[in-house]
Amino acid sequence: MTLPLYQQLAELIKEEIHAGRYKQGQKLPTELELCELYHVSRNTVRGALLQLEKENLLLRQQGKGTFVSKKKYDHHIVPARSFTDMCREIGCTPDAKVIKSVIKDPQEEDIAFLDLRPEAKIIAIERIRYTDGVPVELEISHFPESFSYLLDEDLNHCSMLGLLREKYGVWFTKSRISLEVTFASYEMSHYLSVQRDYPLLLIDSQLSDQNGLPGCRCVQYVVGDKFKMIL
Repeated sequence: MTLPLYQQLAELIKEEIHAGRYKQGQKLPTELELCELYHVSRNTVRGALLQLEKENLLLRQQGKGTFVSKKKYDHHIVPARSFTDMCREIGCTPDAKVIKSVIKDPQEEDIAFLDLRPEAKIIAIERIRYTDGVPVELEISHFPESFSYLLDEDLNHCSMLGLLREKYGVWFTKSRISLEVTFASYEMSHYLSVQRDYPLLLIDSQLSDQNGLPGCRCVQYVVGDKFKMIL
């Protein structure tokens, strides 16, 4: 059985997307240009684009045009889940770059969760997390002063949770997670290669260790259009 012409065109464009002729995020030619390119009517082009949009291969933006959808990575919202492990399980290459590693005053949320004395300090480590070389997340981890040994570790290109498990015998087994939408500050936009005020998903996790003791408060600013959240 012969497929309708618009479906044949949709299959052809799909093959060209997979072959790399049209790359992720690339703007497609206009409807009229596609008519001339494939020698079909405008109705056929519209039908094909609508079909591919339903399959989430294309994204049509009012007044801007039609774009190839960017790949989304699964982000499993699982207690104490390592970003590195998550990436490897879905076949992606993880990476990390440290941008700050300091001793500082705690925030109110840190004092409450980590059960700190008012005069206590915390260990604050900020890293950019990458998937297949693309910055997708700003990760801010706050630990009690007992974790000060992390300041002497090279936390670039590694899993911090994996390091804690394998070298120090500390692993986090429980977490309390909250989610909300926020917007990129100037500094965040620079780190994550997005525009200022770009929407981000804020994941605030409170992690407890194998003994049930509070050990880390981790705040992640995730580029939402690069991830599909899975509970």
